[in-house]
Amino acid sequence: MKLWMDVMRDIESVMNDYERLFDKWAEGGVDGLVIGPMYFDAAALYARARYVKKEREPTPCFDPNPEVYRRLGVEAPPPPPTEKSPEERKRLERMLTDARARGWSVWIFTPGAGSGPGGTGHIFADEKTQAAFCARMIDTLEHFPMANGGIMDGPEWGYEIAPHHMNYRSYFFNDLPESVAPKCAELGYDYQALVAAKDRLLDTLHHLDSSQVKRYASGGLLGSLQLFGSDPDLMSWLKFRIDALTDCCKRIRACLEAEMSHKAKLGYGPRSACFAPLCGYDFAQVAKHVDVLLPKHYFWHRGFDGLYGTAYRYVETLTLWNPGLSDAEALAVVKALFGLELPGVQDRSDFDKGFPQEFFDVVVKQETVAALAAVDDPNRVVPWVDAGRRPHDGDPFTAEDLRRMLIAAQEAGLQRFLYHHHGNLTEGEWSVMSELCGKAWQPDYEGGYQPPDEDVL
Repeated sequence: MKLWMDVMRDIESVMNDYERLFDKWAEGGVDGLVIGPMYFDAAALYARARYVKKEREPTPCFDPNPEVYRRLGVEAPPPPPTEKSPEERKRLERMLTDARARGWSVWIFTPGAGSGPGGTGHIFADEKTQAAFCARMIDTLEHFPMANGGIMDGPEWGYEIAPHHMNYRSYFFNDLPESVAPKCAELGYDYQALVAAKDRLLDTLHHLDSSQVKRYASGGLLGSLQLFGSDPDLMSWLKFRIDALTDCCKRIRACLEAEMSHKAKLGYGPRSACFAPLCGYDFAQVAKHVDVLLPKHYFWHRGFDGLYGTAYRYVETLTLWNPGLSDAEALAVVKALFGLELPGVQDRSDFDKGFPQEFFDVVVKQETVAALAAVDDPNRVVPWVDAGRRPHDGDPFTAEDLRRMLIAAQEAGLQRFLYHHHGNLTEGEWSVMSELCGKAWQPDYEGGYQPPDEDVL
């Protein structure tokens, strides 16, 4: 098994010492680099970042090419500040060239970051918003031709129902703004019928009782339909989510192929397999339009985007909305929705007991197999992996958890993963990954390589 290293908010620290770092990473099994968004001092872009260098404002790594935006009929982003960091820009380009010369895969993360103004609607429905997004991707990838391609982290629909996710992009019930009505019509859906189905589902989830769950939750597809109201428009809404996301992905790929000066690959980072359909991902359909799928192998508790944390929030929310529902019954609803059964978890307190080995043997393998089944080549699946002290603000996912997860995924057929991200890498994680993927790392405190182990979101 091999890995790609993700470099996000710490571009400068890597590019200032990239030759030595690349040598050490290669020893540990790294054969790819994912880097971006393409800003210096990028930590200041993220309001939730806990470790922010405030020496200056975020600075784009390149000047926009106005011709790209004119060609696609959109406005270019504002020009960068007068201080353009020419030496840093040159070092960055030398670093990417060096990585590619080593035979590594080189990818720009979120090449659409920093796009100029688009339309007023949702990216899945608004052609001008899509054009602005594509123009920035093209501009970025043309400026860094040494990169193999770009990786999109979304766009996607939401999948959380917890009320405190109301203002997050992941909140499920925020996902039918009026701006998508024309897209509904284009794809053959009745927008008002979908909105009504969304509202009925929200009401249904507030009026579950034990007898319903016991009657229907374990009844497979037909039982689940009855549990959630036997609502054909609800099924239409879920299908629309898949159709709209797939169509957007198809259009982005077509635009890149038509407008770019050179061929570039495209990667897409969907949620983990069990949650992916709710977000609008049909892995097999998306895989037709991208070169690499990067599903999130995120399993921690609390924080955001971790599988345990999301399952817990569903249980917490369903029991809040339905005081007569037990934790076990809420977990049965989660299983009916996602097909997800968590070994050893019977109530909320069990989420804090750590991961039993059966979790890795069953859940991690299922999530890996589901992704691999969508492609014709296992090299086209490179799951995002996060671990360490505070993955996505979540509870620690230890080095031993990481080891068990990677071994289970490898046994399921995985050949490569993407570590997210270098700024947070701990000694324990690097020890595990280098042992499994290359030459086992040994600490060298006299000038050798030490993982940063910072606290960067």
